[in-house]
Amino acid sequence: MAKNSTATKRDTPRLDSQAWIAAALEMLEAHGINGVRVELIARNLGVTKGSFYWHFKDRDALHSAMLESWRRRATLSLIERLDRDLPPRERLLTLLRLPFAGPRSDQAAAVELAVRLWGRHDARALAALREVDQLRTEYIAQLLRQCGVSEHEARSRAILAYAYMRVGQLLIEGEAPDVVTLCEQLLIGATP
Repeated sequence: MAKNSTATKRDTPRLDSQAWIAAALEMLEAHGINGVRVELIARNLGVTKGSFYWHFKDRDALHSAMLESWRRRATLSLIERLDRDLPPRERLLTLLRLPFAGPRSDQAAAVELAVRLWGRHDARALAALREVDQLRTEYIAQLLRQCGVSEHEARSRAILAYAYMRVGQLLIEGEAPDVVTLCEQLLIGATP
């Protein structure tokens, strides 16, 4: 009997903190921050709560890790990827088209919305949102300056571009092509 018990323990996959964070972000998307419960996440992952406490001191530590993971994936990693592969104008076009890039963009938008709703009543989430919003608008302004736009104009266009990207996530798919083309023309002078 003990042998089977040991085999079961060995067959149970070991989870790292990233698995918990990913599952917590899925719960956030589906149920809001109040739905991010250690017991539910453990059940969904097929593990005990003890696994959670191996990686996190408490629920607040998980919340902090969720915000950091979201910040890294939704902003810093994207910027690194764009900077590595594309010239400034193509980076801008890629960013403007991001809300319409398919299922992964839809899922990222859903997590973003959940974090924004969380930030309405949580100071830590609000601070993370403000930091991310600033990083994103500064990055867009930097790209515009690299394309020859003046400092003042780049800042104004960056704010508009970022607002468009956030609202673009809410547009119905069929509406997107006309809106994308119009915004590209107005914000960076792209031609169809």
